[in-house]
Amino acid sequence: MVLDISKIINKDGMSVCINTEINFDTLSFGNQDISFTSPMHVEGSACNENGLVHLVLNCSVGYVSQCSRCLSPVESKLEFSVNEFFSKTELDNENDDVIILNSNEIDLKDIAEQGFCCALPITCLCSEDCKGLCPVCGCNLNAETCSCETDDIDPRLAALKDFLK
Repeated sequence: MVLDISKIINKDGMSVCINTEINFDTLSFGNQDISFTSPMHVEGSACNENGLVHLVLNCSVGYVSQCSRCLSPVESKLEFSVNEFFSKTELDNENDDVIILNSNEIDLKDIAEQGFCCALPITCLCSEDCKGLCPVCGCNLNAETCSCETDDIDPRLAALKDFLK
């Protein structure tokens, strides 16, 4: 989805409303494969403020990721906002918060994807009491139990384990 800003780029105070849906296939981010259960709903506006285009978007999307502990699929919904400034010309004060445009178009799909990645939680859990995977055999400890010994003893202190015997 490309937003044409040619009508507002040279007219201070002019704005355009945005209300659309953007389809995403899959996304790989931070060692996670993410698939989307619905199109991303995007609404907001682009407004010319003193020669800068101020883009404000409110986005929501359903997605499926993996639990950080047991790798089971986790379905969730994410709502986030995007607030960016764009300019057609280089600014004198070298403001790093302003994105310089090469054309009169803003790729909303790219902006929404970046906003989604920034808004993703660092860890995704299927439940707060997820037991994760066995570090020895790899079975999902939420679904089954294993007979593996998991002595989490620091190897530097292993000699002290038999000290009192």
